[in-house]
Amino acid sequence: MAIEHVVNRLGQQFGERLPAPLRGMREELEGTVKSLLRDALSRMDLLTRDEFDIQQTLLARTRARVDDLEQQLRQLEQQLTALEQPPR
Repeated sequence: MAIEHVVNRLGQQFGERLPAPLRGMREELEGTVKSLLRDALSRMDLLTRDEFDIQQTLLARTRARVDDLEQQLRQLEQQLTALEQPPR
């Protein structure tokens, strides 16, 4: 998963930047950082790029359908108005 890749990369970068006295605890600290990141990210309502693209496509289709229905409604309202007007 993309999120797992980000978590691993950030954990590794954290470990690489540790001061020399803490490098002996690198694996443990990296694991802790990764765990904290996973926990924080799991509480967020995140989408993958694929999920976002699918939702964007569905939204565009829905928007087009709403536009079509609005046009049909305007036409029906015009027809109704024409029927309600008395003949001259």
